[in-house]
Amino acid sequence: MSLGPETRLSHPEFAYALGVDPQVICSALESRAISNNKKFLTISELAKRWSCSRGSVYNYLRDAAAWIIDFASKGKKGKKLVPFEVVERIERQRTKKFN
Repeated sequence: MSLGPETRLSHPEFAYALGVDPQVICSALESRAISNNKKFLTISELAKRWSCSRGSVYNYLRDAAAWIIDFASKGKKGKKLVPFEVVERIERQRTKKFN
């Protein structure tokens, strides 16, 4: 297969050309889209991003004393948004060097 500057490939074709799993390409594109376009993430998006439960996300936010945006009145369930800067700070704090 010859590729030129104007060649368009699907995700699976691109992954095949690089010799990687197509899911790796999709995950990388998805995480880049989240980090570039979104200023806030929901609790569910964080649970997916961190591969944990929603309860664990709340615990991580509580441990980090993070500020979140809550659109519900006091004591009610509602949509909660976490600023992306807070997400990055928590990820930096929890990242460890593997020995």
